[in-house]
Amino acid sequence: MEPREFFIEDRLERFRLEAFCNLGESGLSHFTMKEMLLLCGLHWKDLSQIPMNDAPNQGSFALRSAIAELYPGVTEEEVLVTTGTGEALYLAFQLLVRPNSKLALVWPAFQALYEIPQMLGAKIIKVPSENAFLASTWQLVDADLYVINHPHNPTGQTFPSLQWEQLLEQFRQKKKTVLFDEHYRFLPKGGGMGKTGVDPGNQFYGTGSFTKCFGVTGLRVGWLIAEKKFIKRARSFKDYLTHTVNPISERIALGLLQKKDRFLPVIQKRVQNNIDHFTSVWRDLPNILSFTPPEGGLVGWAKLETGIFSETYADKLYLRTGVFVLPGSNFEMEGFLRIGFGEKEDVFREGLRRWKECTDLI
Repeated sequence: MEPREFFIEDRLERFRLEAFCNLGESGLSHFTMKEMLLLCGLHWKDLSQIPMNDAPNQGSFALRSAIAELYPGVTEEEVLVTTGTGEALYLAFQLLVRPNSKLALVWPAFQALYEIPQMLGAKIIKVPSENAFLASTWQLVDADLYVINHPHNPTGQTFPSLQWEQLLEQFRQKKKTVLFDEHYRFLPKGGGMGKTGVDPGNQFYGTGSFTKCFGVTGLRVGWLIAEKKFIKRARSFKDYLTHTVNPISERIALGLLQKKDRFLPVIQKRVQNNIDHFTSVWRDLPNILSFTPPEGGLVGWAKLETGIFSETYADKLYLRTGVFVLPGSNFEMEGFLRIGFGEKEDVFREGLRRWKECTDLI
């Protein structure tokens, strides 16, 4: 059995590189190599001295240590460096999912979070996002594996602090495995670092990365957090896939994590400025019925007026204005648009200006 077409990636591949204003992607608009090296305090000469052999299969000790520091109580032996979060998720699901097991997650969801488990024979329990960020909702959900994507893609919702603590306590009492997909943890509303549910001792595993939040998706560096025995199994499975991460990518990743406190506040302010601007003008955009500002991450979920097909709307908007948004149909949920807030501020504002003036989309 093989997974279905990856709906989101197919559309991104067609539009993301050509769009004047890219609101369809879920990451910060990319930095150049020169800009990236400045962010992490490296020079070309630093990279020229890196031996081009394989990095350690589990990831370099220095990089694993820097990742472990993001999680209270986690050690470098509980970290596996992967080729992006996609590989981390693939490895975790291969080891956690069994035929006819039940997996519960917030719906709508990023396709990789349910497509691979379905391919492996899991039954998917969809927890609607309208109620998914209340701990009491999950008390009633019986599953073998729980997947908590937080901050949530595509809605941008998060658990309030009290609900979060109640949720974690409920999962501890259930004694079931939980996989926390925390790719947007670097961009909580209000700055700093977002909350984490990762706790390997309680079988609360985690996947993550910084590449979308830092504007360096091309590095393809992510990670999986779990107890040592699980990481050993995942590393063995990874030996059949990418085997190792490029040593140059690892060195740059280490530099970015070490210097993040210097540049991350600037990125957070830029994203929040875009969110605030969209919040102030969305009512002027044609055929948008409602929008709730995200509480974290880089994306939000806008509802279209009744009866409008999201793909038709997105196609016409792109053709008329060069503004690229992602239709809700790519999340198997019609009548919505996913809006990304990672574009450069001047381009973002010009894109919304063009969008407001395009009143004949339907």
